[in-house]
This record gives sequence, structure tokens and C-alpha cells, in this order.
Amino acid sequence: MKRKSSKTYTYWVDIVGACNLRCPSCPRGNYTSKDVIESAPDAGLMTFEMFKDILHKIKKDGPSLNPQIHLYNWGEPLLHPEVAKFVEYALDQGMYCGISANLNYDGTLRDVVKAGPDFIRVSLSGFEQETYGQTHRRGNIERVKANMRKLREYMTEFDKTIYIEVNYHIYKHNAGADLEKMIEFCNELRFNIGPVWAFYLPIEKNLELLKGNVSPEDQKLMDLYAIHPKRAMELALPHRNQYCPVRERATVIGFDGSVPLCCNTYDKAHIVADSFLDISHDALQQAKHDNPLCGPCMENGLHVFLAYEAGDIMDKEGNKTLREIDNSLQIQQYAEPRIVSREKGHIPILAKSEEQISTRKKVRGLRALPHYLSALVGHRRG
Repeated sequence: MKRKSSKTYTYWVDIVGACNLRCPSCPRGNYTSKDVIESAPDAGLMTFEMFKDILHKIKKDGPSLNPQIHLYNWGEPLLHPEVAKFVEYALDQGMYCGISANLNYDGTLRDVVKAGPDFIRVSLSGFEQETYGQTHRRGNIERVKANMRKLREYMTEFDKTIYIEVNYHIYKHNAGADLEKMIEFCNELRFNIGPVWAFYLPIEKNLELLKGNVSPEDQKLMDLYAIHPKRAMELALPHRNQYCPVRERATVIGFDGSVPLCCNTYDKAHIVADSFLDISHDALQQAKHDNPLCGPCMENGLHVFLAYEAGDIMDKEGNKTLREIDNSLQIQQYAEPRIVSREKGHIPILAKSEEQISTRKKVRGLRALPHYLSALVGHRRG
């Protein structure tokens, strides 16, 4: 038997193949039938039996002594009526388990908190509806804030220590008063907040953008980015020769058990295995390396900034844009201090970090990955 590594390996298990929102930076929101995407993923829910089989295979065939299970990719996990059972089972197997949600649905939230995942990420992009609704379409920020309060109430009720991270997607229009208000709200709840530059997904659309192909609707979105996708690629290009952490240290599994190339692809054409259960880890890694999309992605440096591996460079560019539009805030994704106002100075974030509250020896691997991600986006997505 091959010796397992102590390094973390991350599995994004998309237990829900659907989302209740239509965020324009995510393919769930920007995909159309006439798009560059030839075939969108199917919709559906993962069965609990399949999930158990997947986790058994990860324990047996996976490369890591420290696998981490994230119950999301392009889908909204709280929509799964049995999501709490998935969390409980992953934890029972001794695996780190995380959830990322847009928090516009609370039907399963209480049960999820009772199950006690290691972390819950909340994906949002504003404090007021006028701001939030532009980039989290179909979402209601007042509902999100009410559910954030419920999160705290449920954690108290069940005496759960869960790391809550609010992923605040930074665009030009939301990086001022809305961000400051959300920080204040998160400080009240003692939830951490992590501002991240919003990026354009999926990979397929970024590659089309390089060719000058962008829909009128997506062009409106380009004007909202603090870092234009083309500029992000230019900045990442000098670093394109570094390895891709998503390809080497993570695997995505769809609700039907299929395996997409990575967390940033959307087209069914880039599914590298029809069944995670029927392919070995080594064969799966080889299939990823053989996929033709990795070439143009890595040649153009997409893997660098979409994996948040060029934080300092992107921070400089994003903050340059904020200064140009007279925004007084300076933002750093992963350095301290995270947020500084030229008028007020350092804006404190009061919650403890995950490392400070975790009882585990090692916390979430590939910390910088969004989506999403998040997806970003990201959700990650959401």
C-alpha cells in the first residue's frame, strides 16, 4: 500500500448540483445557452449512500492522512435536505468538514449548526440591498443578515465552536461604506470577515475573453471589477511557471460522482472521470495532467490568481483602482492589517482566526482558494 502524506488534500464534494442565486461572476449566473460553454453540468442532489462510498474511497485510496471535505463547489449545499447528515458523517470519519453558503435559505441551517462542521463560510458582496443585489442576484441581504444572527443563536443553543468566515467579494461599487458596515456587523456577531477581490469565472470564459469574446452582459460586469480579468492575467503571467495547487492538491466531485477537471471549470467537456468511485487517485491525477485545458490556463497564468497565489500583486492592483475612484480603504486579502482607512486608520476585525479556535492540529488546506471560490466565488460560490 502506498504511504500516505501528512499534507492536506482537499475534496470539494458538490452535494447539490444547483444554486438559488444567479451571481454574474459565477457560471451559475453568467451562463447562457449561446455561451462559450457547450454543455452545462446537470442538476441534482447527491445521495447519502454515494457520499458514504466516496468518503470510504478517500480514506482507502486518497493520498493524504489529512483529507478535508468541503460540501460545495458551484452548488448551494444548504438546499440539500440531508446536508446535516453529510456533515455528521464526515466528522464521524475523522475528516475536516466545511460548508460555504450564500445564506439566503435557512431551512437546514439549524440542523447543520447542530451537526457542528469545522467552518461555515458566508458568501456575500454588500451590506445594503442596492449594493448586494448587483453581484448576488436573486439574493436578499436582509435575509442573509437575519440568518447570520441565527447562526450565532444556534451556536449558542448547541454550544458549538464553529469558525464562521464571511467572504466579502470586493468590487468597485461595494468596497466603501458597505464593507465598513459589514465589518461592524461581523464584529458584533464575532464572525471573521475576509475581503477577497472578485474574479471572473469560469476558466472557459477567461480564455474567451483573451480572444476578445465577451457578451454584452458580461461586459457590464467587467466595469465592476476592481481588478479587470485581463489585467489579472497580465499580472499573473510572470508567475505562470509555478505549479497549480488546485490540480495537485484538490479534487472536485459532482453530485453524480463525476469529476470535473478543477473547481474553476464548468463545461461538461472538461469532466475527467465519469465516476470518482471507479478510478484510482493516481489515474485521476494523470487524467487532470492530460486534460488540454490546463495548457492554455497555465500558459496565461489563470491558475495563479484564481488560486489566490498572487495575493500581494493583486492587492496592489486592486488598491490602485480603489484610489483612482476615491475610495478611502486599502485592502489586503491575507496580510495584516486587513483593512485600513486613510481617514480612520486600521479598521479592526475582532473575531479570532480559525487557527485560534480550532482544536485540530492542522486547519483548512488551500486556505486561499475561494470560489469560490467561491466562487469565489466559491462558493466558495454563492
